[in-house]
Amino acid sequence: MDFRNQKEMFFHIWEEREHVCDLCGDHLGDEPLAFHFSHILSKGAYPRLKLNESNIMLNCFPCHAMWDHGSPQRLKGYKEMQHKKEELKLKYNTGKI
Repeated sequence: MDFRNQKEMFFHIWEEREHVCDLCGDHLGDEPLAFHFSHILSKGAYPRLKLNESNIMLNCFPCHAMWDHGSPQRLKGYKEMQHKKEELKLKYNTGKI
C-alpha cells in the first residue's frame, strides 16, 4: 500500500495490527501515540523504507527508547527484530523493496 505520509501509515498499521509491543508483548492501550511506532531500519540510513509498513514495529515507550537509544540486545524480542532487520536489509540492498 502506498502512503502519503507517516501519520496515514501509522493509523493504517494501528487498525491492522494487535495493540501490543513487538518487543515485550505489553498491551499498548486503545489510542495510537507517536512513540508506539518505531522504524526497524532507521529513516536516516534507509529513507526509501520510511513509508514501508514492513519496516515499522509497535512499541511501548520503554522498549522504543531502548531500541533507539539504549541497549536493545537486553529486550525480550531483540533477536526476532534483529532477524527482521537483516531480512529488510537484504531485500533493500537487492532492490526488492
